[in-house]
Order: sequence, then C-alpha cells, then structure tokens
Amino acid sequence: MMTTADGLVALPDVALIPLIEIEPAYGRPRRRVYEPELEALATSIREFGLLQLIVVRQTARQRYELMAGERRLLAFERLGHGLIPAVITGGVPPLEVSLAENLQRHDLDPLELAEALHRLAGKGHARDAIARIIGRSKTWVGDVMVIAGLPDRIKREFPAYRRYVSRSLLTEIARVNHEPAQLAMWELAKRGGLTVRAAREKRRAVAAEGPVTLPRAIAAARRVVGVLARLEPMDEPLPQPDRDALIDLRRRIDALLGDG
Repeated sequence: MMTTADGLVALPDVALIPLIEIEPAYGRPRRRVYEPELEALATSIREFGLLQLIVVRQTARQRYELMAGERRLLAFERLGHGLIPAVITGGVPPLEVSLAENLQRHDLDPLELAEALHRLAGKGHARDAIARIIGRSKTWVGDVMVIAGLPDRIKREFPAYRRYVSRSLLTEIARVNHEPAQLAMWELAKRGGLTVRAAREKRRAVAAEGPVTLPRAIAAARRVVGVLARLEPMDEPLPQPDRDALIDLRRRIDALLGDG
C-alpha cells in the first residue's frame, strides 16, 4: 500500500473514462461471459447504478488496460454508455489483480480459475507464491490447478453444466489417471448421478487397479461383445453422448488392430 510524504494512505485516482479507451488485459482470468448473467447485470446497473468500480491502469496517453471488471464494462457497453467510472491504479501486474478481484467476488468458474492459476505459474510464480497472491492455501491451489488437465471434451462441455458440477467434483475427476474413466464419471456428473464421495471412491478404485494390460483389455472387450449380442433392436436413435462413446471405442479398437 502506498503512502504520502505525511504518512497517510495514498488513495488511487478515480475518473470517468471513455469506454473506447479501455482495452482488455492479455491473459485475463475470465474466458467466458454468459449471456443471461450479463443481461441481469446490465439491468441491475440500469436500475441501481454501478455499485463497484472497474479497475484500470494507464498504459499510454488516453489508453487504459482493464484489470478488473470485464462484465461491468460489457454491461455498460450494452446500455449504450460512453463513459464508465474507474479506479486508476498501477504497478501491480493485471493478471494478479484481476484474479484476486474475481476470487473475492466468487466470480470465476472452476475451469477459468484453473487456467488462470496455470498462467500465473507460467509467469514464474511458485505454488506457494500463487497461494499468497490469492489468499488461499497451497493445497487449495493444487486442487484447483489439476482441473486444467481434464480431457478436452469435458472442458468443452463444462460451461453448459457449470451450475450443477462443483469444483470439488471436477477435482476428483481430474485426479483420475485414466481418460475413459474420467469421461464415464463426467457423464454421471452431468446427469447429477455422481457425488464427490462417490467420485473419490471411483478414483481410488481406478488407482488400485493399476495399469490396464492388453489381456485385461481384451477380456473386457469380450464381455462387452457378449452384452451387445444380447442387445434388443432400438427404435430410437442413440443419444449423442452414447454415440460418441461407441465411436471412441471403435477408434481405439481400430488403433489396436492397425486399421486406424
């Protein structure tokens, strides 16, 4: 915290800044903006005004970099305002400020948070340093960062289910060291059929099984063939998740046979 020559706290500057002079920070934590939430925020600002200022830093004459408040800035644009009240600060890297501000507001989904923490790590911050920046424990940071290693399919689908799949559940799925098992758990999680406790037990069971050998995989495939042989004809087309799972199975079998 900066102080004046008299030992008083130096308050940051506050100004009305034209929206066209503000640019988003590179590497900002938020990667997704959800339309219903943005519309609700714009309505709230229209009725009650801006209750929390955005934070920017000046990068050049009449140019500013947004450090915190992306949704508020977008809501102001939606409302047709040309100016927005902002706190002008400097010195602190924008990613760190934006991440801390969003954490205080509980304003990032788990995947956005995990990716932001990885970007901090990529800037040379050790895990304990990241924990100090965001005011969390080193263990908490590790639990979140592992989420960034989820399969791409889960990452693509997560935004549609983010209200129903918790960060703790995502962490348990991410810690499973077997992608097919992760995808199977994800299907259960999307339908509300997987608790954190059940996911933890599944993770431990997968770890206890050890590596899957070819003889074990062939034995499992034979069991699947036996089940499919007894399958009754279907009148309706397969749901897309089931179709994707079977296509993935076929691709893996083709790779083993050397046909893919």
